[in-house]
Amino acid sequence: MKEILHKRRRDLGRGTKLITINSRIEDKESRTRVRKSFLYHVTRSEEAKVAVNAPEIFIRKSFDTLNKIEKFCFQIKGSFFTTNGEVVARVYFHHCLNVQVSWKDFNLPQKVSGTDPA
Repeated sequence: MKEILHKRRRDLGRGTKLITINSRIEDKESRTRVRKSFLYHVTRSEEAKVAVNAPEIFIRKSFDTLNKIEKFCFQIKGSFFTTNGEVVARVYFHHCLNVQVSWKDFNLPQKVSGTDPA
């Protein structure tokens, strides 16, 4: 079974736009939740030639063996400049991908003690 929820918010007065997509997938082995979000914030810039820094990338992954939950998070933050006629605008963006997998039956490989027979 798969469920998808899509939200879109925008505030033209503040120059922000947020899009989120949530999905849930359940099958025999696991229950997976995926959240994607895209945030944009636009402001006017007085400078026409500005050095743009490289985007920042953050990646986290964890696994909880007691609760059988695997988590993954990927984020990217940065900005770029664009023009519309004479107006120069700075667009700040923040994209996120969060994945959480709850395993229903997950067996980790057991450590083997002793000598190697080979």
